[in-house]
Amino acid sequence: MKRGVDWTDKIIITRDKISKKPVVLCEGLWSGKDRRMIYRMLLREMRKQANKIIQMNKQADLKAKKEKPSKDDIKQKRLDALAKARAAKKLKKEKEEEKKNVRGQRK
Repeated sequence: MKRGVDWTDKIIITRDKISKKPVVLCEGLWSGKDRRMIYRMLLREMRKQANKIIQMNKQADLKAKKEKPSKDDIKQKRLDALAKARAAKKLKKEKEEEKKNVRGQRK
């Protein structure tokens, strides 16, 4: 004797687009043992996903760190900029002295 509808046991967990809260759709008959098993499986899968995300973030950080210029490169660039500034200042001073000398010779 068949009674009612054949249930397909199904649990669907989604996230609401607007409020970002989890929404659970449950069909079928679930016992307490099933709930404990589902809880453990869900927890395990969430940990796996969290670990995957952490590993991906670490790899991205390492890749970004490799692409960044090292401190030595930055120091060298600063030294080059300082040397150029000193050279420009020296050149400017020499030009001013030349102007003074030219003015002195005219008098």
